[in-house]
Amino acid sequence: MEIISARYALPMTNSCPVLEDGAIAVELGRIHAVGKKVDLKERYPEAEMKEMGDAALMPGLVNAHCHLDLVAHFEGTPAFTRPDSIPPPSDFIETLLGTIEFKHDPKAEQVMNGIQKGANRLIETGVTCLGDMTHFEGTFKVLREMGLRAVVFPEVLAGRGEAAQQKFEVALALIEKYTDATHSRVRVGIGPYAPYLLSRNLLKIISQHAKEASIPLMIHAAESFAEMEFFFDSQGPIATDVFPFLGWNELPPAHRKTPVEYLGEIGFFDAPTTIVGGLHLSAKDFPTLARHLARVVWCPTTNRAMKHGTFPYAKLSEHGIPIGLGTCCWSTHMGFNMWDEMRAAISDIDPAPDAKEALRLATVGSARALGLDHLVGTLEEGKKADYIVVDARDIASAETVYENLVEFTQPHHVRHVAVGGNILKSA
Repeated sequence: MEIISARYALPMTNSCPVLEDGAIAVELGRIHAVGKKVDLKERYPEAEMKEMGDAALMPGLVNAHCHLDLVAHFEGTPAFTRPDSIPPPSDFIETLLGTIEFKHDPKAEQVMNGIQKGANRLIETGVTCLGDMTHFEGTFKVLREMGLRAVVFPEVLAGRGEAAQQKFEVALALIEKYTDATHSRVRVGIGPYAPYLLSRNLLKIISQHAKEASIPLMIHAAESFAEMEFFFDSQGPIATDVFPFLGWNELPPAHRKTPVEYLGEIGFFDAPTTIVGGLHLSAKDFPTLARHLARVVWCPTTNRAMKHGTFPYAKLSEHGIPIGLGTCCWSTHMGFNMWDEMRAAISDIDPAPDAKEALRLATVGSARALGLDHLVGTLEEGKKADYIVVDARDIASAETVYENLVEFTQPHHVRHVAVGGNILKSA
């Protein structure tokens, strides 16, 4: 057993405040106890001590949604030349078509290198667990080898011609291959990309399969105004640009529904569902999501870059709908930084979460969005020993620790990253 201690410990539970001179006791990849350093030393006198000094000990960050397989694609865009971490305004439809084109004929070595670079970036910034939507099988191999915890969602995305059914069959093959109880650190789900890119029947089949196999679903939905326009009256850029690009000649009739109403009507939410987006919701959509125990992932910097609109944080919270944070795409050379997502979350909406709540969204909130909050997201007895240690030399007191961490933390401030007690970064 070992005891890891720091000037501050942030359990991120509702019942436990910031612990000054706090610590966790870890053995066999799990947390055995959380408390004051002096108390744990007395309780476990034979344990090895690892004292981190002027630092904050906290749960690892959980990136609830990203696309590691697109790192190679976005590295080729002008955004990577910018000196800051704020992606420039982009056209959503143009970006969507670009990613579909990239996935149509990817170069395996280039994609694999991008996935490895993205995974390294996640570790560098303090992420210990992620939800990744991918079209590339190599994602499983990279995440297993690099020691990260993950739920990987093989992507079902329509392509030119009749590609959707083929992609669904490929996703099912990956699910069967990687549904392996002996490797609990990297799990599998299924990721139908968006409701406007797949047929009604295929969406129903995917949901039913997820329900029967007891695996989670992740889908982009209610994300853009273009999507709302398409579902309501079958018009807008999805109809005029996306469908012709994919070679689809017939538009569906106007649904006169929101995307959430549409998905609810076809029984999509019968399986555990996480929605990426959730910006454009009607008054009826909130109780629908709450009733079906759906979760929502908020990607602030991508929403800002794509001009998707204002995230309804207060309304979702009011209805008890779990919210997590994600980065979505790697859109700048400084991308995949959950600290930037927290800062954007605080600055982009009103009323906004405070710093403590932003940190909760990026830890236990995101873990809940992935259905993993029973394992990670907080420092609690019995949970996996997924933790990070962040420099806290400039933090004056426990009363300001949340504000200081969220406002000022950069990747180089993250000293240690551990998953299941295994050290992935030590600086």
